[in-house]
Amino acid sequence: MPRDLDLDFEFQDEELRERPVRQSRPAPRREGSGRGPGRGVAPARRRKNDMTSIIILAVEIVVFIALIALFFFLKGKIVDSDSSGSAQASESSEGGTSDGVNVESDDFSLTCTKVQLVMDADNNTAAVVYFTFVNKTQTPLAMSEVFPASVKQNGTECPEDTNLTDVPVEVGNKDMQISGGQSAECAYAFLLSDQTSPLTLTIRDNYSTFQDIGSTEIPIS
Repeated sequence: MPRDLDLDFEFQDEELRERPVRQSRPAPRREGSGRGPGRGVAPARRRKNDMTSIIILAVEIVVFIALIALFFFLKGKIVDSDSSGSAQASESSEGGTSDGVNVESDDFSLTCTKVQLVMDADNNTAAVVYFTFVNKTQTPLAMSEVFPASVKQNGTECPEDTNLTDVPVEVGNKDMQISGGQSAECAYAFLLSDQTSPLTLTIRDNYSTFQDIGSTEIPIS
């Protein structure tokens, strides 16, 4: 950088002594002119660093949103699984336990006591299936309303036989209203296709589960 020097000498000419000395001034620098090493590099680096920071921030935001979505997805799965398990447990509790076609619950008790083969008025073979039905609720209900039964032989549904010569009292009891806390001996009569093929007896719960809850095979030969 130019600077003024103190000159120690006498002027020989008066005109020179009176003439003012001009001082040289340094030329102003132009920023960003690109001359000289290192000029114009810092702004470019700042712009590059700013762009990198923006990209990193955007990636972090996307990852954070994805983690939140995954959390709620897994939480929904857990809730659905818990709800399904609770529903199954509730259904099992309402339907009670079934041992074959014998049912025991808080509301009812049903026990198959015997199966008899008889001949109806048309000399066809019929099966009379006997049950003990207990109503534990406070509402009068018939066994046929709560636990309807079905019999299959050779994979074919056997119709109820209403043409018995001597109709057991228990057959009529299946449609009779049983008071709460009371029990009754009930029976179903089914028309068979032969006297040798085994029977498949199935009980359906029409009170709580609305599903088949018990089934057993009965040999008759």
